[in-house]
Amino acid sequence: MLKWCSYCQRFMHEIDPYDDFSITHGMCSSCVSAHQNPFANHVVDRAQLLRKIFRALLDAGQNDDFETAARIVDDAIAANCRPVDILVGMLSPMLYEIGEAWKRGAITVEAEHRFTAFSQKVIGLVEARIGSVAAAPPVSSNTALLFLMNAPGNRHDLALRILSTWLECHGARVRVIEDDVDQDRLMRSIAAERPRYLMISMALIDQRDPVAGIARAVHALPQDVRPRTIVGGYPVKAGLIRSIPDAELLANIDALQIA
Repeated sequence: MLKWCSYCQRFMHEIDPYDDFSITHGMCSSCVSAHQNPFANHVVDRAQLLRKIFRALLDAGQNDDFETAARIVDDAIAANCRPVDILVGMLSPMLYEIGEAWKRGAITVEAEHRFTAFSQKVIGLVEARIGSVAAAPPVSSNTALLFLMNAPGNRHDLALRILSTWLECHGARVRVIEDDVDQDRLMRSIAAERPRYLMISMALIDQRDPVAGIARAVHALPQDVRPRTIVGGYPVKAGLIRSIPDAELLANIDALQIA
């Protein structure tokens, strides 16, 4: 589940069950200090506001109404939501919800494609707002480099764009690896650039074997150039995949230490 602060409306972290993308509320440590009563009317009202923003943005996406979505994003920022939190805590679960609706046959392939195109535009809008609202933390040349890629066969890049933006807003240096890179070329890039992490995003269980092949190849690299291979995505969050040799599974993005 996605836990938000009821008062300041900031995305806090994910909690178990990680494959449930619904919103739950708590209070961050700063707001606990400032607001002793979590059940005060103004705190409850702000929690309800967030749910209304979430639902309104989903409705705008289903109606392919980007003009309304832009207004909703600005309203969310005015309500103290950080732009990157809108991506991770709102748009990500919406994409999951739409995907589940498509799998149930509740929406058509055409509708799913429309929502994906709509989401691409919203991501671009939010990325622009990130630049205008607050600059990302300065990135030192000594900051650990992180390679980010889709599992072979996973052609959807929305999750990568959202994750890349979130990581950069938390001070990481990120290089997104193109979908069609071959394994030998990937190993050469790792040896040359020496990332500390190789993060792989899975969408389906049947992507496990090619991911395991990449993890095996990375593990065979000399220790001084070998990154940590970290695998995430829905099959990991849902517990459908419990282990991959030579890789770490990451169900909760907040557990990643990027410093």
